Amino acid sequence: MRVLFTIFPATAHLYPVVPLAWALQSAGHEVVVASPEGVVDPKVISNITAAGLTAVSLGGKEELTASLAPLIAGAGPNRPTLALDPDDDNAWLTARAVLGGMFNAYYPPEQVAGGRRPILDTLVEFARNWRPDLVLWDPLAPTGAVAARACGAAHARLLFGMDNIGTIRSKTRQQSADPASAPAEDPWMAWLAPVLARYGLDFTEETWVGQWTLDLTQSRMRNPLDLAYVPVRRVPYNGAAMLPEWLHSRPERPRAVLTLGVSRRLLAGRHSGFPMREFFDSVSGLDLELVATLNGEQLSAVGTLPDNVRALEYVPLNQVLPNSSAIIHHGGGGTFAAAVAFKVPQFVVPLPMWDEMVTARYVARRGAGLVIDAAAIDVDVMQKDLVRLIEEPSFQLGARGLYEDMLAAPAPKDVVPVLERLTAEHRG
Repeated sequence: MRVLFTIFPATAHLYPVVPLAWALQSAGHEVVVASPEGVVDPKVISNITAAGLTAVSLGGKEELTASLAPLIAGAGPNRPTLALDPDDDNAWLTARAVLGGMFNAYYPPEQVAGGRRPILDTLVEFARNWRPDLVLWDPLAPTGAVAARACGAAHARLLFGMDNIGTIRSKTRQQSADPASAPAEDPWMAWLAPVLARYGLDFTEETWVGQWTLDLTQSRMRNPLDLAYVPVRRVPYNGAAMLPEWLHSRPERPRAVLTLGVSRRLLAGRHSGFPMREFFDSVSGLDLELVATLNGEQLSAVGTLPDNVRALEYVPLNQVLPNSSAIIHHGGGGTFAAAVAFKVPQFVVPLPMWDEMVTARYVARRGAGLVIDAAAIDVDVMQKDLVRLIEEPSFQLGARGLYEDMLAAPAPKDVVPVLERLTAEHRG
């Protein structure tokens, strides 16, 4: 069969897709990955091909540059996020509003010169010509569902993290059922209705949540939503690079890794909320090696590094984690998955964008790591906790528990027959 993946134009949204795309290709299916041109992340198309996959550019760079300008200008430590905080009953309303703005910016329904809608029309036109049997779409690229319906393909969401969209949609429907609290109009429908009308389609709930959902999160993390989920093991992929010589052998002392994630680097830069200089100074006297994957902007205010700190632009976590004793990270799903796969205890400094706070609390609850509030970091406390993380065996046992949970989910290759069956059942 032919399988079309549609992703949000960011490398962090590509990486979760790659192992399943490989599994489908290895089973003999045709696979392509479609994305708009990356404006915030200009490497997204080249990273698709670098992963050995066929890329389909949906263009739109010129239009996106203009429509994203207000969102990019508002980026910073205090901007509203897409995170759903379990302790904040109204966080979903903020996230819904932010998502509505993103949908309008990335996939504008308004016509441009000639009556076309860049990205939307390009995707639908490609789908109608290529005729996929199955469209697997990113929750932040719901145009994949529109394209699937326009060409008669089966379609499903492929989650990159917690199902925030499903949660927001469920709460929106509950709100709509209550006349006392329901808004005059479903806010997301204001965006979606003209998009569907453009292609002669009516609204169905599957346009938001898919005919089913492929879920890469661990089973104990999932929200109890009444949706059809197909669990898939998240096999970490984080790019490929030549193995550095210093990674050819085991470290002579414990190694810790510090990373703030690809998306956080692109969107926040130096506004990461993490005190680099102070933390580096605090660990300078410890008998450990700290590998920090930071770019020039993040390091610009740090100055000279301590002898036991190695900073580099990027190294795939799959290369550095097998011989590491701990990882300090922002709570991103890709970093969490890599740490789980290599049974590495985690020190999470959650920097909320999507589900980082939920991930951090889950790691701590399972005894696989520690959490510190990003808004109140005490580097001396953090230094002591890092030593605990490396030296206390209980954290390694907790990390092994997360690893065993990961293995309980079907591997991508084992999900391929399920997709073949579901596609035959749902294809139009």
